[in-house]
Amino acid sequence: MRDILSSAHVHTTFCDGKTTANDMARTAYEMGFVSIGFTSHAAQTFDPDHCIAPSSEDDYKKEIRRLQQEYKDRMAIYLGIERDMLSCSDVKDYDYFIASVHYFTGPDGSHSGVDAPSDVMQKYVNECCGGNGLKMAEQYYSLFRDYVCDSKPAIIGHYDLVSYNNSILHLYDEESSEYRTMALEALREMFETNAFLEVNTGGVARGYMTEPYPAVFLLKEWKSWGGEVIINSDCHDSRLLDAGYVQAEEILLSIGYEHVVRLSPNPDKEMWERIKLK
Repeated sequence: MRDILSSAHVHTTFCDGKTTANDMARTAYEMGFVSIGFTSHAAQTFDPDHCIAPSSEDDYKKEIRRLQQEYKDRMAIYLGIERDMLSCSDVKDYDYFIASVHYFTGPDGSHSGVDAPSDVMQKYVNECCGGNGLKMAEQYYSLFRDYVCDSKPAIIGHYDLVSYNNSILHLYDEESSEYRTMALEALREMFETNAFLEVNTGGVARGYMTEPYPAVFLLKEWKSWGGEVIINSDCHDSRLLDAGYVQAEEILLSIGYEHVVRLSPNPDKEMWERIKLK
């Protein structure tokens, strides 16, 4: 597992993380990471506690670029951003971006978090989906599909994040053909963008999921199509920077994956590289 130590998805105190960028970089280096990509939640016009402030975005860029120079020849550092579908940030100044969907928009323009507290999600399903959890999931995958196909990110972030609240509320049957078909059909269209599918260990690290995102049935189909995967920790606390990596690697090996993609330790030559699983 140490051969794949890299994460292209980490958060710091510039957004909703608990660790400063400086401390995150130091911890990554001490753990033996060969590369790390900072990906603050991009600025948006609502829910400011979970994203970078527009007034801080330049400071964020300068700090990560500074760390790139500080760790040059020791560990590769990249400036990325996690851009939600509803973000107002421009991605042009970043090395890469992760696409994600964290919110539903109600008829009145209000926003409900996909991974918000369960009572918020239940309220949205009741008021906007007629109490039908499967309809809510269909909305989520439709939004995500359209966003990824339009924006063409480097990475598809925590694809089935919608399962977070389903594990608590049981809004739909994750084993049903209806659910699996909608999730796979949306993912199949995303595959055409050549984005990497993230194997996200953040839910495991924070104790609310037993396995990484996405579910095994999605990873199996992604492999059958020839898709590439990248293991990311979605870390908000440097102590959990590599949490769940062993489990993620074991799952991928059991499915038949032979390699993953990671941020290259040689940024002057390439940004992404394949690394063999053991």
